[in-house]
Amino acid sequence: MVEPDSGSTVGAPVSPEKQSLPLIQRIYEAALDQAVWEAFATDLSDAYGGAAVGFALQLPGIPTPTGAVYATGFDVDDPRLREAFLEHTRRGLPWEEARRKHFVGRFGLASEVVPDGEVAKTEFYRDWMEPQGLAPLAPIGHTIAVEDGRPVASVAIYRRDGGAPFRARDLILGDLLVPHLAQSYRLHAQVRESSALAEALDRLPTGVILLDSSCRPVLANRSAHYILGLDDGLSLDGSSLRATSPGDDSILEQLIGEAVATATTGKLPEGSVMAISRPSGSRAFPLMAAPLLSSGDDNALHDAVAVIFVSDLEASSVPRGDVLHSLYGLTHAEAELVELLCDGYSLEEAAEYRGVTMNTARSQLKQIFAKTNTSRQSELVRLVLAGIAPIRTP
Repeated sequence: MVEPDSGSTVGAPVSPEKQSLPLIQRIYEAALDQAVWEAFATDLSDAYGGAAVGFALQLPGIPTPTGAVYATGFDVDDPRLREAFLEHTRRGLPWEEARRKHFVGRFGLASEVVPDGEVAKTEFYRDWMEPQGLAPLAPIGHTIAVEDGRPVASVAIYRRDGGAPFRARDLILGDLLVPHLAQSYRLHAQVRESSALAEALDRLPTGVILLDSSCRPVLANRSAHYILGLDDGLSLDGSSLRATSPGDDSILEQLIGEAVATATTGKLPEGSVMAISRPSGSRAFPLMAAPLLSSGDDNALHDAVAVIFVSDLEASSVPRGDVLHSLYGLTHAEAELVELLCDGYSLEEAAEYRGVTMNTARSQLKQIFAKTNTSRQSELVRLVLAGIAPIRTP
């Protein structure tokens, strides 16, 4: 916990430089765990003598009204105060100009645009500040990130009743934190983006392996780990992707080399395919190697330049009955029949497996065709397996 300084960063028993060290540590912890911003808000409050601190964070992308808010010294449980704050934020806070301009790249005094003596006359003070025991004084703040001219990450510090107005000397500590807040925001956005992409990839039934410019895997989804774990024709040898068959291995090495070379030379991305034979005698793994459409420092996985797609034709990617019901309105019996057809059963074999007559199976298949707008069994199987149904649950 940062030692309080009785309302000022000057003349305190601890220098601003020393005070900033545990705060900076909190900032980088929060880059990996967003909940730590709550502790950061508390520590920053202590550093400013018990001031009320609010930290608002919204990641780049689709805007939400407030994003995530971490605060200390505010009544965050009162719905009327929350609604009042949202309304004033939509209309623009009294120091909105400062938030969008003067607080970017530094900590700034809101009194630069709204003198302390004018704060008590604002509706924002009467509706939101006064009910919480905040002094009728302009806060200090910093806008960490702006998107489309709108602050998406910011911190604001308000004096409690009886506190002294903020002065320029109170900005010293905050300015020491500015570059670290910016870096933490970027890191946090990248971590969240990478985590979301990894989860999305793990839901795919196709194996996905990203390669760097040295042809080494840098990321593999769950399906890829499963295929590599079989050690049946394709495996990871140290940091290299290898095929068991010498002939396949030579072709695989060539395909990967061409994909990486194409990516690093900036040529039009193209992919090449091959079949990886399996010592077990199971159906070969179809594999495609291709350069990524784009790569660069703006990507979360900027080391990746090429991608491998590989599928296990023996693995079951049959959709679940409840998904088929939601997508196509199939009954339990109809969904069960579709699952068997997708798993390679003939209609006769599916009828025998389910213990129904061929007339019943044909009748159910006719209903399935009508519900899925298909007319042939092969078209039905292709529709279902190419759709969203086979995608894995978390």
